[in-house]
Parts: sequence; structure tokens; C-alpha cells
Amino acid sequence: MRKMLILVAVAVIVCGCASERAAECKSSCPNPLKVAVYADLGPSGIGAAEWYRIVNDSPDMALTLVDGKAVRNGALKGQDLLIMPGGSSTNEYNSLGMDGVEKMKEFIREGGGYVGTCAGCCLLMDGYRRARVMPWNTLGSEPDLFYPHVKLNETGAKALGIKAGIHKMRYHGGPLMRMTTNTIEGASFELWGTVDSECTYNGKIDSKKRMHGAAAILGGTYGKGRVFVTSMHPEYYESMHYFVVAAIRWVTGREVRIPRPQRRKGELSVGYVLGSVKNIEDAKTMLAVATLDGVDFQALNGDDAFIDRFFHVDVLVSPAGFTSNKKAKATYEAVEKFIARGGTLLTCAPKATPKGGRVCRSRAELVEAVKGLR
Repeated sequence: MRKMLILVAVAVIVCGCASERAAECKSSCPNPLKVAVYADLGPSGIGAAEWYRIVNDSPDMALTLVDGKAVRNGALKGQDLLIMPGGSSTNEYNSLGMDGVEKMKEFIREGGGYVGTCAGCCLLMDGYRRARVMPWNTLGSEPDLFYPHVKLNETGAKALGIKAGIHKMRYHGGPLMRMTTNTIEGASFELWGTVDSECTYNGKIDSKKRMHGAAAILGGTYGKGRVFVTSMHPEYYESMHYFVVAAIRWVTGREVRIPRPQRRKGELSVGYVLGSVKNIEDAKTMLAVATLDGVDFQALNGDDAFIDRFFHVDVLVSPAGFTSNKKAKATYEAVEKFIARGGTLLTCAPKATPKGGRVCRSRAELVEAVKGLR
């Protein structure tokens, strides 16, 4: 009996789970949720960066980065969940290709889960250059960035296990959805949440817009698989991660934890502008920086220049650099001010680096440069 107890104790230690954490580790040590996150032309910005980081950091999930070629070659087989970040749904469709779209649909039909935000929601719609998984389309979108109220109805609240009513989320050009009259075989979707705001980024009210009351959250099934989509971005900030956890739980039937990053005294504050993802290497480079010891990592967008978030970091990393054209002039000028006040800029783009920025010859050199600044 004594030998048996010793063996049990050793087994717990090997798994990395102390006795008081046995229940907590039960779901994460032996059988993590297998999650594929798309990293090819289409995803972009903080949304993509946070999805890569959320899954990578969670003790309950195992990350696989997939691109269109991988999906076409069957990379979704054996995965539990596919996450499609926001960005451009047209580029996501194009980089998947028709064969990749069919592989994705087959994955869901056979029981795989799908979570899509913003463009990842658009991708599944019933329309031109869409996957046609759900009989919903878009009324259009609001181009600005702001934080509307979203009203979760009782059906959605019951499914997700969170309270009905108002939830505040980030919005940035996502689809304002409407149901179509088409029938899609094997598809059954419910409206779970609507936009409860009409206010635009500059604070004006436009009664001609159709944002208020438009569908913002849908849940449903396609074949044997479950699907959660939203025009919003609950992945952006920690304050909304409870929605991410609820969505994954509903789609997969599994509980997951999203660790809250904690800044330690003396850490180097690094702001990372991912920009538009072009390939898996973009995601890997971002994760390599995000997981460095001694680094307080913050995912940033170019538009964060307008609220001076660049001034809250020590190092600004942007592999693609910053252009000075008319559309991006304000961001470019903000980066110049960041450098002038003593901030360090690292890029891999000689022709898109403001004066005073450091150009790295490769992604590997960029990561090493951040290491050297800690």
C-alpha cells in the first residue's frame, strides 16, 4: 500500500501537478484542447496577435498555426477548434482558396468547432466569396473604431453561461448582420446578441445608419460542429476574455483558462504592431517576442497612436515598419515623436523606418535585438 502511494505521488509530480492543483491540472496536463489559429493573408492587428497569444499561453490549449496551404493539405484533421481572427474576410477566403474553404467546411460538418471574430464571422456568411456556412449576410459596417454596447439575449446567455444584457466590446469594421432567405443544408443558427448603440467613433449620432439592433453575435451548428461568430472583438482586452472562455466552452464543451499577464518590476515594456499577417512566420515572430523573459508585451495597432499608447512602452516593434503616406501620416508622426523622446523602434523594413529607428536584417535578428535590450 505504501509503495502504491509513493507511485501515485511520483505520477502527480511528473505531470507537474501538485496535490492541491490536481483538479485544476486534470484538464490541461494530459489532454489539452487542440486549437488551430489561422495565420495567412487575412488576419491582422491586435485581434490576430491576441488570438495567437491567448491560445499559446493557455495551459488548457495546444496551439497549431495554420495557413491556407496547410488547411488544403488536411492540417485541420485531429484539431478540436479552428479560430479565424479579424482582418479581411476576402483575403482569408483567397488565401484559403476554394479547396481550403471546402476543407474548413468539412472540418466543421464532421464535428470540429469554429470561433470567428469580425472578418472570421464574415467568412462564414452566405454571399459572394464567402464559405456559405450560415444563412446570414451583412447590412454593411461602420468603418470607425469604438466600443459599443452589445445586448446578449436570454438564449445566448443560457448557452454561454454568462449574464444576459449589456456587454461592452471593441468594434472595428465588423459586419452588421441580417438573416437571408436561403436554406443552407445542415445549418441551424440563432441570434444571440444585437448592437445596442448607434454612436460612431467621433461621437456623432446618425439615424440613417442601421447599427442599432443589428445582429452582432450568432451561435449555431453546421453538420455536427458548433459555431460561434461575432462582429465584435472580445479577444482584444482582458476585460472581455470571459466572453472568449464562454465561446470556447460552448463550441467545444471544454473549460479553458486564459492567464492574466502580470508585469514585474524592471521588465522591458514592448509594444508590438503586428499589422497585416502575411504568413505563419509573422505569427511566430510575434509569439517569440511575446514569450521572452523580462518582457512586458503589449499588442498594438497603428491607430493606437491617436491615444498616445506608443508613449507607454520602451520599445516599439513593427516588422513591416511605418509608411509616411497621407493615410498613415498621423501614425508615422507619432512614431517619430516616440523616437525623439528616447523610445527604441525596431523594424525589418529599411524603406519604412522613420529616422532614428533600427532596421534588422531578419526576423531572428529582430527577436535578438529585443533580447539585448532587456
